[in-house]
Amino acid sequence: MLERQVNVPPSVYLIADNLDAALAAGEDLMASAANWVTGDVSDPCVSGAQRWVLSRFKTHELNLVARIVQARMHVAELSREVQKFRPLAQLFVSATVDLDDAFEELHEQVEANFHTGGGRDPYLRSRGLLDVEDAGLADDKAPVIGDEFLVAAKVPLGVCLDLIAEFLDSLDETFDLYPDQAPKLPAPAGPHDSWDAA
Repeated sequence: MLERQVNVPPSVYLIADNLDAALAAGEDLMASAANWVTGDVSDPCVSGAQRWVLSRFKTHELNLVARIVQARMHVAELSREVQKFRPLAQLFVSATVDLDDAFEELHEQVEANFHTGGGRDPYLRSRGLLDVEDAGLADDKAPVIGDEFLVAAKVPLGVCLDLIAEFLDSLDETFDLYPDQAPKLPAPAGPHDSWDAA
C-alpha cells in the first residue's frame, strides 16, 4: 500500500494503485503459462486443464486492460492539475487508446468464452502465441507468454509494462510515493505507562 503524502493530488494515488495492479496482472499473465498441460487434446483431462489455463490467461489479460483503462481516466485529470505531466500523460493516453477501445469487446469475449468454452487456437493465434501458418498448437508444445504477447490482440505486453513502469517512476520521482523509510509513529501509551509516571 502506498504511503499517503501531504499535498499530493488524489488522482496520483488512483493512478499509481491501478498501475501497480496492472503490473501485477501482467506478471500473473506471464507466470500462468507455466501451468499449461501438454498432451493429446482428445483426452478430456488434458483439454479441461488447458481450458482452465486459458481462462487464467483471459482473466489476467482482462484485469490488466481494466486497470490501464481506469488509470487512463485519472491520468487525464492529473495532466490538468500538474502541468509538467501533460506530455507524459498524452503519451500514455495515446499509447493505450487501442486498449480503451477494446475493453468492452474483451469483456464480452471473456463472458462468451466462459459459457461456450472459447476457441483455444484462435485465441492463441490472435495473441501472437501461435503462428498464422500453424494449423494448431502441437500436443507437446506449451505457449510461452512474454513481451510479444498481444494484449487484447492489439498492443505488445512488453510495451504496456514498460510504459506503466515509466509512468510510475515519474510519479515516484515527483511525489515520492515510495519513500525509502516510512516515518516511525510513536508507540501508543500502554496501561502501565501512567503508573510509571506517577
